[in-house]
Amino acid sequence: MLTINRVLIVYDIEGIKKDVVLTSERPHFDFFKLVEEDALSGKRMKLIFQSDKSILLDKVELIYSLDYNATKSVFANGFQSWSESKLYKKTDKIKPLRKLTQSIMKPYGDYTYYDYTGKEGVIHSWTYTYLPIANKKIFFIGSLDEKNAFTNFVHHTSSDELHVIKDVQGWQVSGEQHLADLFFTENSERGAFQHYFMLCGYDEPSAEPAIGWTSWYHYYTKISEKIALENLENYKKDSLPIKIFQIDDGYQTRVGDWLSVNEKFPSGMKFMADEIKKAGFQAGIWLAPLAAEKKSQLFQEHPDWILKNSDGSFCKIGINPLWSMAFYALDIYHEEVRTYIKKVFQTVCRDWGFDLVKLDFLYGACLVPRNGRSRAGVMSDAMQLLREAVGNDKLILGCGVPLGSGMGTTDYCRIGADVHLTWDIKSLKWCNNRERASTLLAVTNTINRRQLNGYAFINDPDVLMLRKKKQFLNQKEQYTLLLANLIFGDLIFTSDNIADYDEPTRKLYFSIFPLVKRKEIIVEHANGLYKIFFQVDDRRYLALINLSEKDRLYKLPTGIYFDSHLQEIISNEQTLLIKKHESTLMHCCSTGPFGVIGSKGHFFAGSEITKISLQGTDIKVKIRQGLLSDPTIYLKIPKDYTGTTINGKPFQLVKKKDFSIAYIQLNREEIE
Repeated sequence: MLTINRVLIVYDIEGIKKDVVLTSERPHFDFFKLVEEDALSGKRMKLIFQSDKSILLDKVELIYSLDYNATKSVFANGFQSWSESKLYKKTDKIKPLRKLTQSIMKPYGDYTYYDYTGKEGVIHSWTYTYLPIANKKIFFIGSLDEKNAFTNFVHHTSSDELHVIKDVQGWQVSGEQHLADLFFTENSERGAFQHYFMLCGYDEPSAEPAIGWTSWYHYYTKISEKIALENLENYKKDSLPIKIFQIDDGYQTRVGDWLSVNEKFPSGMKFMADEIKKAGFQAGIWLAPLAAEKKSQLFQEHPDWILKNSDGSFCKIGINPLWSMAFYALDIYHEEVRTYIKKVFQTVCRDWGFDLVKLDFLYGACLVPRNGRSRAGVMSDAMQLLREAVGNDKLILGCGVPLGSGMGTTDYCRIGADVHLTWDIKSLKWCNNRERASTLLAVTNTINRRQLNGYAFINDPDVLMLRKKKQFLNQKEQYTLLLANLIFGDLIFTSDNIADYDEPTRKLYFSIFPLVKRKEIIVEHANGLYKIFFQVDDRRYLALINLSEKDRLYKLPTGIYFDSHLQEIISNEQTLLIKKHESTLMHCCSTGPFGVIGSKGHFFAGSEITKISLQGTDIKVKIRQGLLSDPTIYLKIPKDYTGTTINGKPFQLVKKKDFSIAYIQLNREEIE
């Protein structure tokens, strides 16, 4: 399916520019060697440089012939946390930023690194990509090393060519270096990603899945000590077993001045961390450690700490109206900057005592290649600096980070855009901004970067939002956001003040405890409708998520289903209408004589029951630990079954045509 066509290398040696072309017939020339070897289920191809001489790379591009007739779509992974990532039809195009917005939006994504053609059938993907093919398999291509140069896979579907472009600008190499290290495999989705990450060699994330609270998406920069303590008290009062309570942006006087706490936190941040930990939670705090706004004391007193462009101007990495508009990157190779960053985290993590740091806007560090390092090399050095400063005993939640750089260096990592108070922002969509705050983009990425969870880091899909005030999502859209987060994410945050919940909303929120492990996830997609099959223990589920702007129909396969949200049994082969932005979750009932139909108690109906057995005529049910409400369970039993008890207590009975339903409310404390 894939064959090497040629490799183009352009470099500078002792002031003289040279170029080299390698092919399968000539895989070795001068300092460069192309090596292909078997690797697990696929092939591994390395482009190796070896010489005592030093060269400055200008271009490395591997061009393959690839038969796109075997697929209908191409997966494009966005550059950083917020960048749109999804399957495109192979005839689609990725549109460039509109010119009038480039001066504002260009730094956020890959617009500096890649020249968008806007042509049909030209689709680019960073770090990894894949093509769905026959027999529920994918053809996967991924870079095994993003520490020295980012890898851009550019599909040219009309000419059947795949261009693998290494972003090598600024990379000074000598000795032995792998200029590219690529893995190709034709496998199941799970098998391909499993083998990919085995070859990457990342340590398994030591962090655990967690539910938590963060201040940003309700209070934004208006967060205060009083508000934080009020929300903390709500969780203490209800004895909710969250793990993380995080203070987001708004405690510092200015972005960059992290140790200068504003008047809204009069008792200081050590007091805040202590109060959180007294409540039994891990204390989290937000920083953008590699950025500074223009009005910050840091910027005013240390302009030499700010990263410069090649023309000597300050390197602007964004504009935020909640700050003093423009903000800029710090130069991580400036020794005083490095000392300052270490001091910040010594204070935050040791003196104040925070357990988790959310590190944001990290992409800004690598806009300018320098010090003999490419952009990826700079980002790798920045991540290493941050990890050393934070310490291995503290948790890092990466955000706004180039995804390849976040792999293996963060404990949790955002994999999608910021959730917005609306479904999408039409003006920013019109601008073709792939990093815009958008609930639609957040859910899209949550689904489409699902394969990374638990390998490179733990996926943070951003917040769920259930409150009715101070937001503009309808209840169906809120449910879609909640459903996607709970199926595909393992860091589940909200910013809601849970004291404002009405009783139905309160029950819905309580039903997400405890987090349960989803497995055997299979996703099918057509016309914006995602069909998701998965399991919790041996319980099977079907979720339908419609992210399109049109209503969609779906005919259920033969079987009996329990709608988790509506608490209804749905007959087999029924055709469902899934309206735009809406979703549904169904428990697939057992086909055996005894089985679980559904329940009321946990978000994933039926997951409350971890085991069902018979002891004489008594049905024995084992209940999952950690539930926050007593579950009502519905069991399918034969019509001629004569037993009358579940766990020794009488149940009520509803007779159906082919079976009966026994239902009972159980005490969650009575664990068999």
